[in-house]
Amino acid sequence: MELKMPTAEQAHWGLRAMKTVAMADGALDDAERQMLTSVQTILGTHYAVEDLAPITPEELASGLSDRQVRYQLVQGLIVVSLIDGNANRDETEAVEQFARALEVDAPEVRDLRYLLNGEMVRLRLDLARRFWLREKVKEIWNNEGVRGIFKFVRGMLGRYEDAALASRYQALEHYPAGSLGRSYWEYCRENGFPLPGEKGGAAEQVLFHDCAHVLSGYGTTPDEEVQVACFSAGFQRRDPWAFVFFVLLQFHVGIRVTPITGARTGFFDPVKAMIAIRRGAAMTVDLNSGWDYWPVMGAQVDELRRRYNILPVDAFFTVRPPHQLAGSTA
Repeated sequence: MELKMPTAEQAHWGLRAMKTVAMADGALDDAERQMLTSVQTILGTHYAVEDLAPITPEELASGLSDRQVRYQLVQGLIVVSLIDGNANRDETEAVEQFARALEVDAPEVRDLRYLLNGEMVRLRLDLARRFWLREKVKEIWNNEGVRGIFKFVRGMLGRYEDAALASRYQALEHYPAGSLGRSYWEYCRENGFPLPGEKGGAAEQVLFHDCAHVLSGYGTTPDEEVQVACFSAGFQRRDPWAFVFFVLLQFHVGIRVTPITGARTGFFDPVKAMIAIRRGAAMTVDLNSGWDYWPVMGAQVDELRRRYNILPVDAFFTVRPPHQLAGSTA
């Protein structure tokens, strides 16, 4: 993902826009207030929420010209509109107005409208069309045809067994301690996940997700699943924000987007999500596209983190002194 940190002035405009969206329904609730306060630990600003003045879409558009920052901000406005766990008509319309003024054509804005209108079939179909699973199916079809699709579907349903394949992954137990292979084996055994080829084991095509868990250090609790999805959004080059919107719905709003995982509520932490996205975006490799894990299964996880530029969480807290922008109305 291309990701650009806003300047202090851009961050100030963005915070004002976020507050404007949050108050579109006439009130600023605790979740929205906390988000406006907490994200500043990453942005490096120190504005009191009550001092952030509203901003019109036109005023924001006239001052904010950077296309990438505009796109990122619209995604942030979507998060603000859903951080209280519900789609709200006034806030949705405010997001749409900002997106139009900023000339940002983001599919997540359309999906937000689907959510508001209760058009769940259209919402799920749009996310499925854009999600990585579609690309995996196309890849399997091109390489293995119908037989490959059959294996993949049975693997996704936990119904495919292959003794030879299972044996290859079981052998990872004997890889050096701290290696990717041994760490992946431990990750599966400790979490009760069957290995590929074992009964109930996942299809090999989704193993990049488990490797993302291992390499990032994120576990499998609901809040960590949100973080690993955001981490994956960061390193993915194609339609990365679909990952973020997906987990926002699945683990925070409580909308079951996939039949594989149950819906949960209240697990999207904006700061943790931002850090995870930035960690993934800093990487030098897209684990979901063209990355072959077998040649590096014997490499140490710490070495791979250095090789792929997977930085620690604390590397992404920005510290700027409190300031008041010249000419600011806040």
